[in-house]
Amino acid sequence: MTLHEAYLKAKSERAKIGLTRLLSCRDYGEFWGFYFTFPTKNPDGIADITINKKTGEKSNFIPPMDFDLWDRAVPIPIEQFAEYNVAI
Repeated sequence: MTLHEAYLKAKSERAKIGLTRLLSCRDYGEFWGFYFTFPTKNPDGIADITINKKTGEKSNFIPPMDFDLWDRAVPIPIEQFAEYNVAI
């Protein structure tokens, strides 16, 4: 699964509950994490939606679950998603 495919999957899932504004993307190693929020609100504390790189399986990651993993994650600039018509 590519980063673009994972992004589209995460975006589609979060849009179902009105979370359409992408605030961050992180590479956690085995999966990518995407943090979406409501278009008109500040971050609301909902977890990253994660997409497994190999299987495409969706899950969630909340930083207190594993602070070491959070610290090791590599931030991915969200500007690259602008080409996919994403409101950043």
